[in-house]
Amino acid sequence: MELIFRRIEYLIEGDWLQQKKLNEGPDTDAKAWKKVLKHSVFLLISFIISNLFLSYIIGIDALYKIVTDPIENHIVGLISIIVFTLVFYFVFAFVREIVCTRICPYGRLQGVLLDDNSVTVAYNVQRGEPRGKQRKGSTEVKGDCIDCNLCVHVCPTGIDIRKGPQLECVSCTACIDACDAVMEKINKPKRLIGFYTLAEAEGKETEDTGKKRNTRAVIYTSILVLLMGIFGYMIFSRSDVDGRLLRAKGSTYQKRDDGTVSNLYTLEVINKTSKDLDFDLVSATEGVKIQVVNPISHLSREGNAKLSLFLIADQKSIKQYKTDVKVDIKVGDKVLETMETTFIAPPIK
Repeated sequence: MELIFRRIEYLIEGDWLQQKKLNEGPDTDAKAWKKVLKHSVFLLISFIISNLFLSYIIGIDALYKIVTDPIENHIVGLISIIVFTLVFYFVFAFVREIVCTRICPYGRLQGVLLDDNSVTVAYNVQRGEPRGKQRKGSTEVKGDCIDCNLCVHVCPTGIDIRKGPQLECVSCTACIDACDAVMEKINKPKRLIGFYTLAEAEGKETEDTGKKRNTRAVIYTSILVLLMGIFGYMIFSRSDVDGRLLRAKGSTYQKRDDGTVSNLYTLEVINKTSKDLDFDLVSATEGVKIQVVNPISHLSREGNAKLSLFLIADQKSIKQYKTDVKVDIKVGDKVLETMETTFIAPPIK
């Protein structure tokens, strides 16, 4: 997202030099127009991001209801969208660099994966060193870098790119623009700072580097493939229905006149598929029967149903105070979910 917002900023206000002139210049209609346009675009993108973020958490259907239903029906949802929008806007409009260096793990991960063949924003050591201004009459050979420190001044995170790759670099390329402007003034080739491999920037031999195996890249790629495989297996092997069977709060066993004992439970059945399902509840424990208080057997797509039910057993068959029992959720002849719970009842002495 840093590169998206940075490019928009460059498109509207220009590169770092133009932005500096704009910020330090007088208040004009053109300046106000550019600022309003930039922050309006930032706010719009933040609004889109917040909606995408919420759709991932609560689902597209729930988000669609929040957007289309009357406001009074979804006050909490509306507040959530506004809060997330303002958070994203504040982050990307005012504290991008702090987030990149202190919060976002990308820089750390990038530092682990970098090697001599990685292309990144880098200072060409061969061209630039030894740095310093070439004085008239001096026979000392200097590099192209005149040590003006402009690349440091324009860096949003305050690093010196000439010291090599650093975790704080957000690849905004402000140092490239600044250095190119200086090179033009002193009639030197551009791209003293540019996109180079680390080997190119340091003048290392690179003839066979493409054939060398990057052990770290192989290891991290293998780990990533393994994690993706596990994630894929979890997605494709998950059941179509999920059930949560819990004992009703504050309830205990109930003795009935026919010599049976019952326990009251609450059940939530969740349909994870994109189609409607008709289900049945079947006891998977011998001698235990099910009595549903509010019979529901239909699940809409991606919907859920909440039921109350009794598990009933003959007290004569009870061997211990706590007995493990199982209840199956069946769709047709297929068992989609098996739930386990505890049935409590005193055994007959």
